[in-house]
Amino acid sequence: MFKKVTLYTNKLNEVKGFYEYQLGFRIVEEDDSSFMLAIGESQLIFRKSERPAFYHFAFNIPGNQFTLAKGWAKSRVELNRQEGMDEIYYANFDADAFYFQDPAGNIVEFLGRRNVDKMGDFTVDSLLNISEVSITTPHVAEVGKGIEDMEIPVRGNKGIEPDSLNFLGQGAAFIILVAPKRTWYFSKKKSEVHPLSIELTDGRQIDIDEEGNFGTEVPENPLSDRLEEMEFSGAAMLKTDEVWAIAKGMADRANARPNAVDTRFGIASGCKIFTAVAIAQLVEEGKLAFEDLLSELLPDDFPEFPVTIHQLLTHTSGIPDYFDESVMDDFEELWQKHPMYQMKSTRDFLPLFKDKPMMFEPGEKFQYNNAGFIALGLVVEKLTGQSFTDVVEERIFRRSGMERSGYFQLDRLPAETANGYIEEDLTWRTNQYAIPVKGGADGGAYVTAADMSAFWTHLMNHSLLSEESTRNLLATHTADGENYYGYGVWIEKSGAEIRKYHVMGYDPGVSFHSGYYPSNGSTLTVLSNESAGALDVIKLIEQEKLN
Repeated sequence: MFKKVTLYTNKLNEVKGFYEYQLGFRIVEEDDSSFMLAIGESQLIFRKSERPAFYHFAFNIPGNQFTLAKGWAKSRVELNRQEGMDEIYYANFDADAFYFQDPAGNIVEFLGRRNVDKMGDFTVDSLLNISEVSITTPHVAEVGKGIEDMEIPVRGNKGIEPDSLNFLGQGAAFIILVAPKRTWYFSKKKSEVHPLSIELTDGRQIDIDEEGNFGTEVPENPLSDRLEEMEFSGAAMLKTDEVWAIAKGMADRANARPNAVDTRFGIASGCKIFTAVAIAQLVEEGKLAFEDLLSELLPDDFPEFPVTIHQLLTHTSGIPDYFDESVMDDFEELWQKHPMYQMKSTRDFLPLFKDKPMMFEPGEKFQYNNAGFIALGLVVEKLTGQSFTDVVEERIFRRSGMERSGYFQLDRLPAETANGYIEEDLTWRTNQYAIPVKGGADGGAYVTAADMSAFWTHLMNHSLLSEESTRNLLATHTADGENYYGYGVWIEKSGAEIRKYHVMGYDPGVSFHSGYYPSNGSTLTVLSNESAGALDVIKLIEQEKLN
């Protein structure tokens, strides 16, 4: 019955910290005035208000996990007790329940439905949906009639009783209608009148104002609705003077684990800018020059490639590519002769291109080239004595505060990482056998939207490179028609003005765009665990929020 429930609080930050960090719930949308939690098939929204407010609400969980859920909760919060007991069985609902309170005083109930089983341990992914939401109003009869007129029946045969708890709904989802000053079960708190909104799964809306009056409106969240219409799966974050973030779709479809705003996503070629920054750092340290020749830096590997570091960074080198996007369509064909599970290091890519002839004279033209960045990664490894991924994680991720980012192996992905999905024959499969098992210098890192915002911030405030080196990184070094390119970064212009610096990445099961807008210093990142979609979402958000 419940799609979204909106409650109000004057302790927004405390409540957000409680659910996000203490309980580990997933945030799927947030800005400076509200945040949304994923509760299985439902969403719970807390919106900032000036006055204190508290509510009673309940979440359905599998009945066979009730004891596990109770242990999970007791390790994080103190459970409410009544008559010495910290749980109760409701025979009329065939459900067990326990209660606790959050920092705003909300009375939170977990209801174990005995007719629902789920294998495994209890986690936040065990939450099924919102089960109950209380409405406290001095106008119980009037509000009850309004809800009944929406064909939401009152439970029992007596109809609405103004002095009792009234359950409206059926199955495992109910609106609880109650008058003020009634003591809640497993609590000493008395019910109070506060505004709230309920969006039903069929799109209808129930609104209760500050006096407890009933109304119905069509909910308006055009951007979120548009993303649902687009069937977007991923996360997006826009950082201006405020932060807005949203997540849609599933990180793990098989286990119905939703994407959250802090989910990690693969970004494919979007991390070429990290390679460029690592090279620029070595130039700053005097260990390398942009005019140095690859054939002299790595003579054993590339004796026939007299191309400069500058040409490799700008895709103008002409060296052979292991995946030439101008003539090849299917990235997965690469792994028929070279199994993807063997592609764990930069050097593992050498057999795919090092013995092929040059494609054109160095500097002759721009042609996007993945192998050029593999070569740059090998240069980084030689000059630092470390693996390329360790260099980036140490010199860029840690310095930028990108705490959740890394070059993770596909068969060892950490928690809260999205699987990549490939649509095929009206169904889907993961991208586990479609991309290299571990990313490197030409792509394949995993980041969060917040981490990409942090990267842009540290790049632009010269925490990663000096002001001169940053300016050189972002300068227009080459162009392909109206597509301008710096070092590892695309540049979009409007006349003579720079509209944005941006990076992008596409792999089977991955689409990614992230940009910095110099006119106002904002950043926008869209990450998707599908092969397409990020570009359309970037355009939509730019139109709705940046124009």
